[in-house]
Amino acid sequence: MSDTRKLRMRFAGRFIDLLGHQMYGGAVPAVAEFIANSWDADATKVELSFPDDPKALDSKIIVRDYGIGMSFDDLNNFYLNIGYERRKIRGERTASGRLVMGRKGIGKLAGFGISDIVTLHSVKDGKLVEFSMDYSALKTMEEVDKFEILPDKDESSSEPNGVTVILSKLSLEKRINLDQFMRSMARRFALNTDEMLIEINGKSLQKEDIELDLRVPAENGNWQEEEIDGFGKIRFWFGFTKNTIQDPELRGASVFARGRLAQNTPFFFNLTGGISGQVGLEYLTGQIEANPLDDSFDCIATDRRAVNWQFGKAVALEAWGRDKIRELCKQWKKLREDKNVQTFKNKYSEYFSRIDLLPDQEKKDVTLALDKISRLERIEESDFKIIASSVISGIERESVKKIIRRINVTSPSALEELMAAVKEWDVISAVSTAELVVGRIEIIKKFDTYIKERLREKAGRGQLDMQTFLKEHAWLLGHEYEQLHPADFYHEHGIDKWIEDALIDADRNYSPVKQDQRRFDLLVIKNESQIVVLELMRPGEPADYDHVMRLNLYVTKIQTAINSAGTSSKFRNKWVSGILIADEIISDPTVSKTISDLRGNFEAVSWNGLLQSVQARYKEFFDVVKLRAPEDPRIAGLVNLEQEN
Repeated sequence: MSDTRKLRMRFAGRFIDLLGHQMYGGAVPAVAEFIANSWDADATKVELSFPDDPKALDSKIIVRDYGIGMSFDDLNNFYLNIGYERRKIRGERTASGRLVMGRKGIGKLAGFGISDIVTLHSVKDGKLVEFSMDYSALKTMEEVDKFEILPDKDESSSEPNGVTVILSKLSLEKRINLDQFMRSMARRFALNTDEMLIEINGKSLQKEDIELDLRVPAENGNWQEEEIDGFGKIRFWFGFTKNTIQDPELRGASVFARGRLAQNTPFFFNLTGGISGQVGLEYLTGQIEANPLDDSFDCIATDRRAVNWQFGKAVALEAWGRDKIRELCKQWKKLREDKNVQTFKNKYSEYFSRIDLLPDQEKKDVTLALDKISRLERIEESDFKIIASSVISGIERESVKKIIRRINVTSPSALEELMAAVKEWDVISAVSTAELVVGRIEIIKKFDTYIKERLREKAGRGQLDMQTFLKEHAWLLGHEYEQLHPADFYHEHGIDKWIEDALIDADRNYSPVKQDQRRFDLLVIKNESQIVVLELMRPGEPADYDHVMRLNLYVTKIQTAINSAGTSSKFRNKWVSGILIADEIISDPTVSKTISDLRGNFEAVSWNGLLQSVQARYKEFFDVVKLRAPEDPRIAGLVNLEQEN
């Protein structure tokens, strides 16, 4: 049978592409592989160096470890052997007793995820070997089996043992945010810094100190051990933060095996269905060390992003995790309820001073209602302040009926009693007005924040933008806009289409010149005689000629249509003007001169000018209201609320 044909498996350069570039895209997963290699080399320290600009010429990422290093034979027999099963051949532990992280033998290709050239500089026992691998050359090869590399250096050296990996010709498109990189890297390893120190651009990698309202076990830094039937021994800790967790890498359970992340977050052990305290999932963070996931039965995906939870021992761990999260969320719910009740009762005592002024039955009713409100899962302090004030005010205003009855039954001779009733009525009126003003001051503060954050003037559907914010709070434009509601505005309409559909009397024949596709931002019937068109630019952007002329066109077109085409009664005889809201209105002389020339058609105002005007108006208003009853606890409570905010 010597002439029997044989089949041969071959590996093309594309194999390197699949195992390197596509599997380890991104700086964090790529560099994490080299840190894992350093751990397996018994390194006591790893130094990482990142460039300021990865797109700059000759920029490099350098990973230097102080481990045992690799000899020429080690490199040949182990490191360059793709798929080499280190644990099966050389054991589960390193020479110093560490559990080995590496398993699949492809981590050495991780550098190709972010660079084209990977250079390895290895020193062991006084011998140096250095060589480079070119990703572009490798991936175009028809076969990579028995690919030979000529070392750049193979010589004696006085350097200490260790390996340096140099990644050059970087393929990263953006600058690396080192703070975010360090946080992400710290979350990928459950390593004790006493065992292996990791420095990035000279700064030591540290575990995050997260402020928690509830932690299991209670003491920071401690872990709880548990034996799970069908799985084995694990260590874990869980905690609930004070506010909802915005960073997805922190939310849920981080599952580690042999000190390395095995399951991407956010992760809640595939929990489905409603649970008691389900809102707690938005506050939950924790870590589980589950080494059996990476024992004889490997349940972890090659790229270390997920565990196969339907395989082997992972099934038992998943069931444990679901039960544990249900238990913790129930515990958190009870703790949060009790804490909220005490916080609200102690911190907002001014509300209870107001409650004490109510008749007995109303006092009982409102106290019970606020107690129940404070136990809501999603209730925050800011929400409670608004709701509590509104509930108490509703009860107080109901008391006006009783005051009227008191006045009606008071005899003309009982002047003192009559004056007391009238004064109480006046105070309730002042409280109601003050509450409105405090609420608006809070909105003004949001307006200030949005200006500073340069909130877009127009965003996608369902997203907050300045157009929507001004439409919902028209009073920000001035006291003459106080009575307007969002429904009074036309928002983002084509100018000619709006004239045809809304402005022109249906009985008149109107044939506009070629339809203009431009859309105005906002339009409102300000009063019986005036239509106002608003053109907004993003806060921080200077007024430009294009926006000035666009607004002038809108105003002129609408006014011309009203004067000549005949309009419905809703718009007839109205005068049209505009408002341009932008910044640096006078910075461009040409734009400034054009605005001045067109002043009869529109006015221009800066975002900060608009803010300062409304701030001054409502501060003055609130100061006047405070003087009506400065000693009354209801007014005093609102004063404190305004100062806190």
